[in-house]
Amino acid sequence: MNLTNKKLIIGILAFLLVVNLLIFFNIDFYYIRAILGFIFLITIPGLLIMLCFKIRNINFWEYLVYTIGLSVAFIMFVGLHANWTLPAFGITDKPLSTIPILIDFDIFLIILTFFAYMRNKDLNFKIKFPKLSWLDRIFMIIPLCFPFMAVIGVFLLNNHGTNIVTMVMLGAIAIYVLLVVIFRDKLNENVFPWAIWMIGLSLLLSFSMRSWFVSGSDANLEFSIFQMTQDKGVWLIDNFKNAYNVMLSVTILPTILSLFSGINPQYIQKLFFTIIFNFLPLIVYVISRKYFNKNISFFAGLFFIFQSGFMKWSWMPSRQQIAFIFFGLMLLVLFSKGINSKLKKLLVLIFGFSMIVSHYSTSYIALAIFLLAYVLTLIYKKWENRKIKKGKLKPKKREQFHLTGLLVLVLLVFGFLWYNQVSDVASGPIIFLKNSLSNLGHMFSEEVQSQGNSPLDQFNIFKKIDTVSLIKEYEESISFSLPNNLSKVDYKIYPKYPSGIESAFNPSINLYILYFREFLKVAGKIFVILGVFYLFIKRKKFNYNFIIFNIACFSILVILLILPFISIQYDVVRPYQQILILSSGSAILGASIIFKKVPKIPHEIFVAIFLIFYFLALSGIFHQIVGGSDISMRLNYKGYEYSSYYVSKPETDSAGWMYKSIPQNKMVNSDTNAITRIFISFSPLIYSNLIRDIHPFLINKNNYVYSSSYSKIEGNYFKNLRGNTVSLNFPTEFLNGNKNKIYNNGGSEIFK
Repeated sequence: MNLTNKKLIIGILAFLLVVNLLIFFNIDFYYIRAILGFIFLITIPGLLIMLCFKIRNINFWEYLVYTIGLSVAFIMFVGLHANWTLPAFGITDKPLSTIPILIDFDIFLIILTFFAYMRNKDLNFKIKFPKLSWLDRIFMIIPLCFPFMAVIGVFLLNNHGTNIVTMVMLGAIAIYVLLVVIFRDKLNENVFPWAIWMIGLSLLLSFSMRSWFVSGSDANLEFSIFQMTQDKGVWLIDNFKNAYNVMLSVTILPTILSLFSGINPQYIQKLFFTIIFNFLPLIVYVISRKYFNKNISFFAGLFFIFQSGFMKWSWMPSRQQIAFIFFGLMLLVLFSKGINSKLKKLLVLIFGFSMIVSHYSTSYIALAIFLLAYVLTLIYKKWENRKIKKGKLKPKKREQFHLTGLLVLVLLVFGFLWYNQVSDVASGPIIFLKNSLSNLGHMFSEEVQSQGNSPLDQFNIFKKIDTVSLIKEYEESISFSLPNNLSKVDYKIYPKYPSGIESAFNPSINLYILYFREFLKVAGKIFVILGVFYLFIKRKKFNYNFIIFNIACFSILVILLILPFISIQYDVVRPYQQILILSSGSAILGASIIFKKVPKIPHEIFVAIFLIFYFLALSGIFHQIVGGSDISMRLNYKGYEYSSYYVSKPETDSAGWMYKSIPQNKMVNSDTNAITRIFISFSPLIYSNLIRDIHPFLINKNNYVYSSSYSKIEGNYFKNLRGNTVSLNFPTEFLNGNKNKIYNNGGSEIFK
């Protein structure tokens, strides 16, 4: 089939017309509006921009991830355009509503279509599908089953059914990975990125779709802000003075996805964001493929997927998922050989601006990496010039660098201007740096080490949280608080963990499994270090641009690790996951160096076995077998993780009742994790009215107390102590003796 410019443009316009009709007449039988509206939004805008840029000399997978990234950027910035310009011209005071957004998007898309047509009059190529053998087809079909198994498994677990389907899926993924490696030389190269995308999607869905509601550490507040933006029909920073409300990934992006798809708002984050985020492993694969063979690149994609920060979806906020996509695309553009220098810079700015408006912490780290990479580039250029002057290097063999000082400066200026709109976001890095430097001298102190915040603890598989010391420090801080005006009770704090699975094994087995899991995680970090050092030592074999960015990423991570304040204010898992976007390939390179020492057996087999054990340990299968409370929410409706993140209907019902029944200016006590449930039904405006503690001495007689399902059923609550979430005993006796129970639905309670 020949694809001409005219056929392509007609197809795009026809798709645009169909989506308009579905939205205007609200046609959604069999979810056709949701499916086509979402596909249209994440593909067509980016495709038109790619056509306007006339980017052709890249492979399908690279073209695909650019298309997705540009589409998401288009949604945010065109949405921002509508949000600012339509009210300014007096057209509407609700620009983020269906008709205004549809008209604004249509205008921009038609303009892009016109330029795409004019720029591609010579477009005429034959669509060729890759030639697949029977073996290729088998390996392409098998991973198609994984997402379906994930959804079925989640449905069963959400209804308190069996976890057997999810267990089979996880086991099948492990076997499939091993088979891909065994037949690696006989498989078409397209099998590898396809397998990565399908495996990643199934693992994300098996976590993100748990619960019928948005679940996660930050996802609930993000959802509440998204709902506020959609309800008001306009995004204003003054709507809610909070850093989350500054991010277009939390406000405008989900609002427009919701307007086009008409789907239940819960599934914008649970499903649509999950699908978008799953393109990140493809970016990791494509980056690695530019410098390594398909085997290392496949392993790199899997290593990135098998991290806790990826598989445990609730650990990664929606805003950070989107920002990671743009950070990865910035790196990919700089390494691409099929895009000219001027266009590279433009794309870096587009993706860089999109990253900045998506998530602040990701942007701070990314900008630090780019700044350090630029400094290292200048140092390298001076060394290169000396070699040229001495006649040791020909001028024609100069290394080509596309990261310029002006590019870095523009990104820094845009970041400053954007974050300066809200003072607490703009001042965040300054306060963080000040606190970090003031604590720098204590990074090897006993106090820091006892809480697992020492840099050396990143490689200590036997590290433990000193819960006793944390509780003691917590109680001492409470004693200096204002005295409680309620009756005193003999309330003694002690650790109380949620119920888990009874184990048929010796209790010490649980500890050995934990040590094994930590050993594998440490081994992965050591492989990253070895890979980066190998790149530097064997630098003549690799591209200097790639080496410099690997060193910059590694250096920034080390700096973050030696600042003890980082582990309290910002989970180290997230920056580690961020640098793995680039350094996953280096990690596999490091692993290959070690396993090549084993004679006779190909090192790829050993790397695959390591990754499979890594996956089984971090996905929760080993803990599921031996039992205990340290079990995965992906496989259970009990355990520590389930209590921490799972949102139940009784909890949302009680939060909804409280929202309708109590005055909005009243203070509400609840624990660290239960507060996230409140935001499913509550406006984010009550954020400042929430007290993240339910210790009796901190509950005023006029305060309301919100109790989650795990507090009512399990008798525990969660408290964040020096960056560690600790499970403590719930003060049931105190509440029953001093408060009136004004709501109880069997799974959640409210006291007054």
